[in-house]
Amino acid sequence: MDHQLKGEKPKMRAAWAVAGAIGASMVFSSAAHAALSSGQRALLSSSLEVAQEMGDDEKEVPPTDVEKYINTYKAMQKDHGLTVEQAAAKQGLTLSQFRSLEDKIERDDTLREHVRRALQPPGAKAEPTE
Repeated sequence: MDHQLKGEKPKMRAAWAVAGAIGASMVFSSAAHAALSSGQRALLSSSLEVAQEMGDDEKEVPPTDVEKYINTYKAMQKDHGLTVEQAAAKQGLTLSQFRSLEDKIERDDTLREHVRRALQPPGAKAEPTE
């Protein structure tokens, strides 16, 4: 997208940067909206729709990924000498993939509670979270 910005006026670059940073939740003021040509508004609108659709897909965490996440932590519980990177690698995940998965799980209350229960020692009583 950077190649489209070359030659644009500084105000237009700023408008595109703000829109990109805020993503699908961006709401243009009437002044910023008026500053865009109809073609640029159409391109931005379709880009935001695609970003929103991709965002919805990224929210869902496949059960196999949840199990990989749980297994990573279980491996570290068994062997305190393992690093997160080593334990994740045993599940076929890079550290970056593991952290991305962790972020998704932490944002989903149901998944987060499922993981907490799965990682508790057998017979441990679940403590309610806030």
